[in-house]
Amino acid sequence: MKISRLEVKNFAIEESPTINQESIAGDDLLLSGGNRSGKTLTFNAILYALYGRSGTFGVTPGQRSTVNAYFDNADTVFRGRNHTYESDGKSLDADEGVESNVGPEEDVRIQFIPANPASQPISALSAEELLNRIRALLSAESQVEIERHRRAKHDLVHLREIRRRGEREPSIRQLEEDLNSLPISQTRNRIEDIEELEELIESGEIESISARLQRKDEVAERLDELYDRRRALEDQLKQKRRELGDTSRYTQKVNDLIIDAIQEFTCPVCGRLVEESTARNRLPNRCPQCGRERDLTELREQLREKVENADDRIEVLKEEIGDLEEELSEAKAEITELKKSEPELRDLNQFVRTALKQAEYDIEQLQETTEAELTQKREDLEEFEAQKEELSAQLERRRHLVDAIDESISAAEHRIEVLETEAFEEIRDTFSDRISQVYQEIAPDLGTEVGLTPDGELEFPGTGSEGIRPYDRLSSGEKRLVNLAFGLTVAQFAQENEDVHNWEVLVLDEPLTNLESDIQDAAARYLRNTDIQCIMTSPLDRVQSHFQDDQSQIIQLDRIHTESTTLDEYL
Repeated sequence: MKISRLEVKNFAIEESPTINQESIAGDDLLLSGGNRSGKTLTFNAILYALYGRSGTFGVTPGQRSTVNAYFDNADTVFRGRNHTYESDGKSLDADEGVESNVGPEEDVRIQFIPANPASQPISALSAEELLNRIRALLSAESQVEIERHRRAKHDLVHLREIRRRGEREPSIRQLEEDLNSLPISQTRNRIEDIEELEELIESGEIESISARLQRKDEVAERLDELYDRRRALEDQLKQKRRELGDTSRYTQKVNDLIIDAIQEFTCPVCGRLVEESTARNRLPNRCPQCGRERDLTELREQLREKVENADDRIEVLKEEIGDLEEELSEAKAEITELKKSEPELRDLNQFVRTALKQAEYDIEQLQETTEAELTQKREDLEEFEAQKEELSAQLERRRHLVDAIDESISAAEHRIEVLETEAFEEIRDTFSDRISQVYQEIAPDLGTEVGLTPDGELEFPGTGSEGIRPYDRLSSGEKRLVNLAFGLTVAQFAQENEDVHNWEVLVLDEPLTNLESDIQDAAARYLRNTDIQCIMTSPLDRVQSHFQDDQSQIIQLDRIHTESTTLDEYL
């Protein structure tokens, strides 16, 4: 599909050039003019005709913009007050019509090469995206299969997140926390203490202990004082250790705390849960949900201040805990020595002493209270163990399911890797040979063999003793030519394979500016001799000379006079 007629009016600004070229007829077209004549605006207008506002390179069409493109198969796309696509007498939505009849934006856009090197296809595409586009051209079935497994992996990862975090049921983390929070060990210890007290009551030894404590002599009073002190120290230690644990976790897992806060949220765009690994990767400078850039400077400063304060607090807590532990150890040692000096008190412990005091040394009341508490604690233990069994079963089922999903994800990843390897072997030589041939035709003095790595990186031989060069190490002129060769290679492959897309046009914005004159001539000649329709903007008289024949047309663009300076980059 080529352009047979082009209409552009009021695109972006009222002063933009008006184009009403009725007889392009699929031939090459040169938009010639100096600075601020609207060449880049017209380049973007063609993109706008196909893919609307989002398709342009940062140019916003005005409300009065009109861009209509007529194709050599009699189809037409209208972008103005209404956005429609006319084909075989049927009127479709413009986006739907272009997608179905011209091709997907991600493929067709490669054949639009802007003047800015940073926005040109190879610069704008990641290595993976570049490899995807090449596979779609040369091994479409493989690319479809790879994409199918990628979607399966993506859905499996999402399913794993749902199963791990839970939606209408507790997450794995919550189940683990609930399980660990069950006071089973504490309850068992309490039962043991009660059972030991019960034995002392049944044996009558509790009466001797009670009588000895009630003498209120120096030993009894000192023991009473020490046990109170011991209880207070143990309570303080428990509080300090809990605070130390919380503070330490804060300093180690600040990011985890933020991730926890967003775990229960879903992306407002796609409605999916945010995968935790994604949240971790995006956390430094992007929103964990939508991935948009954001400034976290203030948040980092606040967190850094809190972490530094927490670090200082940790040192204080450790010192305080050390002092308390030393004091508690001294109290325990003195209690032990006093008990050794009093045979009646050999079975006295903190629990027995507290129970006697609470019963006011009334043995009958103590026995009654002990029996009731023992019954209650045994019922509590039975309930806690039942809860443990249920939580453990839930946790096991959930972990088993997550493990099964992980295995499926690994299988999908392996299949993707195998398919990518097989497809690469199929396309590498074909693509490398074609782009190398085109590059050598465009720039005979610079043209070299262009290589393609399995990771999607383009490689170029160095000069002299220089080894293989990646794309990033090319000069700006070489990058301009390589992108031109890449776009033309893609267009040629697409023309040969109608299942890829139906766009037989290469649209170029000042592709030959700042290149050597012999390279300008060679590139212009090659572009004019291809079967691909070439629509080019250029201010160069040398380039214009290559379009002065019956198989091409030239539109002269005059300088735009406007007081606005905000559109300079587009003009």
